[in-house]
Amino acid sequence: MKGEAAYLALHDFVRSDGETTINGGSRSTLTDVRDKLTFVRVGSSAEGWNCFKGRVSSVFAVHLAPLSSDQYANDISNIPPSLYFENSNLKSTLQKLQGVLDGSGIVDRAYAETLGLLLLWELRHAVDPKYSQLKPVRGGLTVLQLKRIKEFVGVHISKGIGISELANLVELSQFHFIRAFKSSVGLSPYQYVLSARIGVAKEMLSKRELSIADVALGVGFRDASQLNRVFRKLVGVTPTAFRRESGSR
Repeated sequence: MKGEAAYLALHDFVRSDGETTINGGSRSTLTDVRDKLTFVRVGSSAEGWNCFKGRVSSVFAVHLAPLSSDQYANDISNIPPSLYFENSNLKSTLQKLQGVLDGSGIVDRAYAETLGLLLLWELRHAVDPKYSQLKPVRGGLTVLQLKRIKEFVGVHISKGIGISELANLVELSQFHFIRAFKSSVGLSPYQYVLSARIGVAKEMLSKRELSIADVALGVGFRDASQLNRVFRKLVGVTPTAFRRESGSR
């Protein structure tokens, strides 16, 4: 059956027997398919069968839908399908996206959207290196645009903040916004949002009546464990340790 959406898959399985094909072309009987990637574009189909060995087997797949407003950056309509190939950049980005979904990584909407855009660009680059020559950023954001972004993040710090929302605020495509924002601030939008969340969390931790869970929800994290993970990564200590050390000072 032909797919209605393109997808990129990261495989983690070993099979004792089996074969796979895309669009009925040459068949692969590769047995060790760990860390291999498969790209199937719209209108293509992947078929086959597997006899797995006695281990946990998995496939992590991301459906890809390029934005018309970012056509130069992420058009994948002409990329040929590819079965069981290797690319360290694509693998790393897919693993980060998997971490967002299973909760083992940074669970942040802006971060997830940034990874999605990066995945589209890396896929193009993997096929044709000329796409790495991006059009230069013509300056960063204006003072007014930065003010709008910072005010929006401040007001919505307890909610999910997406790249699409921030880009719409300053009337830029998502891809151009990410590059212009980093050019102006020195951080990617998702890094800025996380930093802002942690900044407010530090202030809230001084209020002893608030639990760590209260602080987490107050700055847009889904629970205390997520706050702990991000706080420790950015600050170097857990929120509890930070509160304790701040109190002793």
